[in-house]
Amino acid sequence: MYVLGAFAHARDPGRQVYPDGSINNQWRGFTSYLDALVSWDARWYVKIAGSGLGGPVGAVDADGVPYELRLMFFPLYPWLARPLTYLPFISPVTACLIVSFVSAVAAAWGMYAIGRHLHGHRVGVMLAAVWAVAPAAMTQNGAFTESLFTALAAWALYAVLKERWLIAGILAGVSGLSRPTAAALIGTVGLAALIAAVSRRGGWRPYAAMLLAPAGLLAYLAWASARLGGLSRYFSVHDSTFGARWDYGENLWGMVTDIVIGVDDDNAAKPIRVLSLLILAGFVVLLLLTVRRAPWQLTLFALVTLILSTGSRAHMSMTGRHLLPAFPVLLVPAILLARASKRDLIVVLGTMALLSGWYAGWLPFISGQAI
Repeated sequence: MYVLGAFAHARDPGRQVYPDGSINNQWRGFTSYLDALVSWDARWYVKIAGSGLGGPVGAVDADGVPYELRLMFFPLYPWLARPLTYLPFISPVTACLIVSFVSAVAAAWGMYAIGRHLHGHRVGVMLAAVWAVAPAAMTQNGAFTESLFTALAAWALYAVLKERWLIAGILAGVSGLSRPTAAALIGTVGLAALIAAVSRRGGWRPYAAMLLAPAGLLAYLAWASARLGGLSRYFSVHDSTFGARWDYGENLWGMVTDIVIGVDDDNAAKPIRVLSLLILAGFVVLLLLTVRRAPWQLTLFALVTLILSTGSRAHMSMTGRHLLPAFPVLLVPAILLARASKRDLIVVLGTMALLSGWYAGWLPFISGQAI
């Protein structure tokens, strides 16, 4: 946070990189690190936390933004923040940041539980610590859904490992209200429950988990689509307004080839794309190493998260943020760090924290992208 603040102080005030949340898509320069924590998607979550999902389709809010655009953002995160706004001195921004903080603590606790279950107390601590200093870790503090979804994923996967099927199904079902990539968790819980049911373990509970896991995601898509006039309309708004659609990784592949073989010199020369490619490559390496060190449920969740993140059209700078919930790939470095001395831990984790802070500051204030 201190490094991010230093970048905010040294920002270029003339650079217009930040959307103001109006339908006219006006842009302005960042003014503080708080701008970075509530930029881009966070602006929409703050809107919903402050005034709900809004009025009828076709109407616009005070900023001239059609209410229907709010339906593109899954509601669990702002729903949790909205009750806090009724408390004295709690603004929608503050409410969202409180939810993110509590969610990040819950996520770290869930990771600790998984690490301890698999390899003992020290690995559990290191798994949470490495996640806290990952390249996109500053997102955990912002008004984004990563911390909340990671918390739900960690505890759902822990429940799967302990074969507590009802808890796993409920958490996976709730996660479907947080973001569309919850499909990775839903699929993992569903498959694990199916295998348990076929193996005649757990009685009726695995069957219940299979029904509960997709309930939240399907219910929200059905409700939002009904308000908009159909599922095709829902995805059309996503694509035409926010440029978000499933493109089988075409957009990402184009950026990667530009960087690696120099098809587009402009793309290749942009540091954000190179850094994002390095983060993606590091993730893939860790995922391959995790295959032999983690239960298949954890590996499958990380793999499907990777597929969903890279198969959808999005700016490459968001790679680190979108992959942040895939914490199982950090199990290997957590195991290695658990064997290190206290001095080595201070050096390694301290260096990672500084680099993570540098990246979080450089990303919005120099590159002009979301944290």
